[in-house]
Amino acid sequence: MARSSDNFAGLSILLAKLTFFFAIAGLTGCARSVHSIDHARSAFSSGDLSAADQTLTPLAEKRGGKAVTASLDLAMVELASGDVRAAERRLRGLRDKFDGASKSSVVGNAVSMVTDDRARTYHPAGYEEVMIRTMLSLCSLAGDGTDAESYALQATTKQAALLQEAESRGVLGAGEAYQTLALAPYLRGVLREATHHDFDDAAHAYRLVSEARPQFIPAGEDIARADGGAHSQPGHGVLYVIACVGRGPVLEETTAPTTSTALSIASSVLNAETNEKDTPEGKRVDGPVLPNIASVKIPTVVIPPSPVAAIAVRTGGQLLGATQTLTDVGELATRQNEAEMPWTIARAVVRRVTKETTVAKLGDTLGLDGSAGSLFHFAAASAWAGSEKADTRCWGLLPREIQVFRSELPVGRHTVSLQSVGFGGQGIGPPSNESVDIVDGRNTYRIVVAPAERVFVASGQ
Repeated sequence: MARSSDNFAGLSILLAKLTFFFAIAGLTGCARSVHSIDHARSAFSSGDLSAADQTLTPLAEKRGGKAVTASLDLAMVELASGDVRAAERRLRGLRDKFDGASKSSVVGNAVSMVTDDRARTYHPAGYEEVMIRTMLSLCSLAGDGTDAESYALQATTKQAALLQEAESRGVLGAGEAYQTLALAPYLRGVLREATHHDFDDAAHAYRLVSEARPQFIPAGEDIARADGGAHSQPGHGVLYVIACVGRGPVLEETTAPTTSTALSIASSVLNAETNEKDTPEGKRVDGPVLPNIASVKIPTVVIPPSPVAAIAVRTGGQLLGATQTLTDVGELATRQNEAEMPWTIARAVVRRVTKETTVAKLGDTLGLDGSAGSLFHFAAASAWAGSEKADTRCWGLLPREIQVFRSELPVGRHTVSLQSVGFGGQGIGPPSNESVDIVDGRNTYRIVVAPAERVFVASGQ
């Protein structure tokens, strides 16, 4: 009896140590860094770009996944501050870094299998990869415009590649989740039209816009104008206001029930990994049995509340109009997150199986069987699984929507007022007054960043 008591006492101490270890392992995401990033995002939304920059800059200079997301956020702060060259340079570097990195398996990666997905090397979600190229295009337009069309084409190409990859995996609703973004063909149409001779290309691009975003009413006028071969009225130029409106998608942790589709994916992955290893006799090893897992922790897309609905454009005290949504970034992120959900859940299931198997082997190594073995397996596996957190790293300063307003103005200098308006159509923030030089037959761009009431305008040509 004394020997049995000693065994259980020793087991209790071991379980306590293991529980402590797993709890510490679960703290892979530094709370201070997360708080700092959240603080920077709140400062950005409230219009305090200096505070956002001061918080994000040191984080972006560190190593690790949080440094990457801080750097993505910092690019938006730089754009809003008018430092378009720095924003373009930063986003171009991140694009090249992501393209050069080898992607991990959709449900693989050894390191994350013993902790959680936060241990993985950060790689942007599909919509973030597309938005990097989209924002590069806007940075170019806010500068000299040289590479704007090339970046827009890259966004279209990346979205098409993501669609093809999703279809190859059998993602349900892949066509809708990875449909063409209207902004890319729209920018191509605008830039082709500005040449005064590529009107056929412009009209084709505007038709793609209409197909991708039927709600964008101005596309009909754009098509008619391009078909007619007229850029603008004689003695007029065109002002384009392209606005990044509202707070865009972020990731938050939620608990999701396992589904038959996710379990099927997890089973296929585990069987494939097991069958890669033969026994000494040359026989295949049976795949592991999936434990009874009712739910797992996963990231889900949330759109933070924002009071701004659009940007009102005025000149000479007269309302010219308001920006209209061309690309709904929040909707794009939500669709892709939902489409990829079975694979996200499958990763969590595979990870749980890996941990259960590891605990079982550890129990065998320690010579634990019977009641002691069962107690050890239950307590250790529960503590390890309980330490998991969903990977909520993301590009948190993307806009909710990208909106556009086009207006033909007489040649000369104009003072243009740009103001955030609420969903009731009322002005909700101080206007930003811009001096705009309109040149006969040419385009002039103003890139606006308005996460809430305050409007920030990057320089434009």
